[in-house]
Amino acid sequence: MHRHGLAKTQRLCLAYVLAHTLVHFSARWFEVLPAITTSIWYPPAGLALSLLVLLGPRFWPVVLLANFATAWFGSPTRPLWSALLFPGLLTASYATAAWLVRRWCGPRMLPGNSRETLVFYGTIVGAPLAAALAGVAVATALRPGDVPLTFSEFLRSTRAWWIGDASGLLTVVPAAMVFVGPWLEDRPVAPRARPWRPWLALLQAGVLLGTLGLVMLVPALHPHRAFYLCFLPLVWVCVDHGLPGAALATLLVMIVGLVGMRLAGTTAGYSYVFLMFEVAVAGVGLGLGTMVSRRDVAEARLAASNAELARRHRLESDEKLAAQLAEEKARLEVLRYQLNPHFLYNSLNSIYGLLFENARDAAEMVLRLSEFCRATLTGTKDEFPTLGAEIDVLRNYLDVEKVRWGEQLRIALEVAPEVASVRLPPFLLLPLVENAIKYGSRTSPGVLQLLVRAQADAGRVRIEVANTGRWVEPGQAQPDSTGIGLENLRQRLRRHYPDAHTFAIEVLEGWVAARVELPATGPTVAVAARSPAEAPLP
Repeated sequence: MHRHGLAKTQRLCLAYVLAHTLVHFSARWFEVLPAITTSIWYPPAGLALSLLVLLGPRFWPVVLLANFATAWFGSPTRPLWSALLFPGLLTASYATAAWLVRRWCGPRMLPGNSRETLVFYGTIVGAPLAAALAGVAVATALRPGDVPLTFSEFLRSTRAWWIGDASGLLTVVPAAMVFVGPWLEDRPVAPRARPWRPWLALLQAGVLLGTLGLVMLVPALHPHRAFYLCFLPLVWVCVDHGLPGAALATLLVMIVGLVGMRLAGTTAGYSYVFLMFEVAVAGVGLGLGTMVSRRDVAEARLAASNAELARRHRLESDEKLAAQLAEEKARLEVLRYQLNPHFLYNSLNSIYGLLFENARDAAEMVLRLSEFCRATLTGTKDEFPTLGAEIDVLRNYLDVEKVRWGEQLRIALEVAPEVASVRLPPFLLLPLVENAIKYGSRTSPGVLQLLVRAQADAGRVRIEVANTGRWVEPGQAQPDSTGIGLENLRQRLRRHYPDAHTFAIEVLEGWVAARVELPATGPTVAVAARSPAEAPLP
């Protein structure tokens, strides 16, 4: 059961039975005598084929039941076998046609590409013709009396039957495929790239019906069967409204034309000509409507794609700006972390002491401190300086520290020449060196030894900052620790080397080593960087 009651298939079957019953009896009004002994418009044929194409041939019992009910109640005096035979022939014909359509084109029967167009016209022409031939043959065989049906009468009856069923298919099937099919599949009827304009649709419908009225009412045009005049407004409707507009326009032309023929009186030859006009209308209208709808769908997809690209571009621009702001914030935090009052206080104290002992060393320390401050405060002109330039900044910093610690600090810088030109974010190594001196001086049993090493390894750069001493757990940090140095380093590595770096801290025998491995191609700014698989802290 559907959440609102009956399922869509059940509701469609009920609607089919009701519509079949109504149009079956109303189609009698379209019977024209004596030239045509059957209806020139029999929409139950189109209803049956539409239902079986949309839902599948397995719903043939519904079609058979509707045909039998209308045949039985329409002529209650006829024998039961007769009321079953002809509905059975009709049901079998359209169930077979629906099976072939679904096998070749799926649950859709509209002209589109070459295959779909061939199936559409083959079904419209072939299915009612097969039903007419079978029905007239059976009727001829069961005809009472000794007067046989002549061949010309057989052909005339077959053509009359075929005209009525084919007209029913042309008026019902396109509308069902365009409007009922999407409803059944829970999809839009036809996405449009342009807005709907009701006033224009009414104007186009008026012009379309006006041309049809001219053809059927003007004495100078009626004998010439100038239905081609309808094609100009028909093309206008199809180009402007796509497949839904084409379906409604062709339905309007056919229904109004059939009504006009019935009111004005017609002949077998004229009804045949109008059927050919219906076929042409379906080909021009539905074919053009299909192309326009596909164009509208393509335009809608293109517009959606452009909107998505614009959204992503704005998002990328916003994230790039956010990344630049975060980079600047990280740089300032590094500066705040490095140039803290303790560092400046200790440096100035060391300079003050040296003034009385060695004025030359004091002046040298002031110069180194000035160069270091200039490098860290004003920054470098390069967004990504070379590793060699970063090592020069470290030398200035270490020179200041060397004056402070004297012989208690031993420094070794080992930078391979082939990696000196590798680009990397500024001040990337400074937190590691500062941490090594800060915590190494507190935990090293003797002279603090510091090693900074950079070398190439299979297209990557391996950088190591190691110091003697022991590892201090984050929870055991000293009160003067800001706690932002290593976290800033991790964030910058994630941003500039997403999924392309490693960072680990290892505890060796009497040494603590921080190792960073980066691609030699240099950093990038990722729009949405994921956290890399960093090695856990020991």
